[in-house]
Amino acid sequence: MPQPSLYMKHLRPRGTLGLPLLGALLLSLCTGAMTAAQPTASGEYLLKAAFLYNFAKFVEWPEETFADGQAPLTLCVLGQDPFGPTLDALAEKSVKGRPLRIARLSQPSNAGACHILFIDRTEIPHTQAILPALNGKAVLTVCDGERCAQQGLMINLRTVSDKIQIEMNIEAIQRTPLKVSSQLIKLAHVIKEDR
Repeated sequence: MPQPSLYMKHLRPRGTLGLPLLGALLLSLCTGAMTAAQPTASGEYLLKAAFLYNFAKFVEWPEETFADGQAPLTLCVLGQDPFGPTLDALAEKSVKGRPLRIARLSQPSNAGACHILFIDRTEIPHTQAILPALNGKAVLTVCDGERCAQQGLMINLRTVSDKIQIEMNIEAIQRTPLKVSSQLIKLAHVIKEDR
């Protein structure tokens, strides 16, 4: 019987994960965190929230990006929030011994205080204005729009035929002090930046 990772590799194109694949993970992340009265995110954004949480496990930030050993890891959303209360449920979790803090931003000027910055589709046209505020900072940028990683953002969570495809811009990551695990890179489709 082949090893699970090799088996899965043959079942899906590189850089894609089926929507059903992360169902159990989502249940563990969101169990009991939402009530029927709260608006919920679509299945797509439940999965993407799980990806954001798990990215934090596979990225290393320099110690100096945290005020102290107990400082939270801050996950920010810039622009409209497609996740609904799903991200708030993640705030009850911890990553690498640090509490997870959720922040919603309306302006990119505060984005340098984030560790993970999800840039909503409505903000992608402003990418060239956002990037200078993050120049050289240890902020993992994540988007989910057409060609946003080619524009200089680090990770694009594209939905293709009901699958989440991870596109990764290694050049953008290398311009920061972040260290991304090879395990995460193996799951991604590595793309080149537009010049």
